[in-house]
Amino acid sequence: MFDFTVSLPVASLVEAFHNADMMGKSIVVIQLFLSVFVWTLMIGKGRELKAMHRGCGEFGRLFARAADVLELYLGRTRQLHDTPLDTIYLKTCDRLVRFFDRENRAAMIAAKSAGGLGDPVSGKEIELVCGTAEHLLAEQTLRAEKGMNTLATMSTVAPLLGLLGTVWGVLDAFQIFGASGAGQLTEMAPAISSALLTTVVGLLVAIPSSIGYNILHGGVRKINIELEGFVDELTGRMAYEFQGRGD
Repeated sequence: MFDFTVSLPVASLVEAFHNADMMGKSIVVIQLFLSVFVWTLMIGKGRELKAMHRGCGEFGRLFARAADVLELYLGRTRQLHDTPLDTIYLKTCDRLVRFFDRENRAAMIAAKSAGGLGDPVSGKEIELVCGTAEHLLAEQTLRAEKGMNTLATMSTVAPLLGLLGTVWGVLDAFQIFGASGAGQLTEMAPAISSALLTTVVGLLVAIPSSIGYNILHGGVRKINIELEGFVDELTGRMAYEFQGRGD
């Protein structure tokens, strides 16, 4: 019978940290701060995306039931919130209303509220309104994606810092062992364990942040699709209801 059991020194993470040099300890501390930052960012971003999705869904249902494109803007039956759809809708409607004749604007608003047709808007003016909507779409897309680049960077930097600490520690350990002539595994293992500690901690930071990034990226993508669809519907309804009337 063969005994495959090999007796190796088992060093805990705490022991490995204590045995590490100043460079290794500094990298581990930085990685722990990165871990706290990443988890804080992921939790906050998750809540933000959830609130955005809920607000966009609520506004989208109200807009779909509106009799005309300016009903929510003129009637204000619902208080507009700071959600992407509310922001795009409000500012795009502001842009549209500016093209109405100033002298007849009050009459137009009254006629529109009463079901009248209101003043016509030229094709070029509609193009400007669409440009405003597209610009607002880009702004709100950046708003939804805010923090995602930072999260992706942290998931990349953490393991690279770990690799740096490991290479540094192994290089330092071999230099010390080469100078002292020590070659026993029992003497080398603690130093190698301390060198590998930074890689372990880096992976513990990178793996959750990579998973969180992919989950959050899916949420961002879903919101961006909702925004793009809303802008297409909004500008299409504006062109249908106002462009070329009276031409």
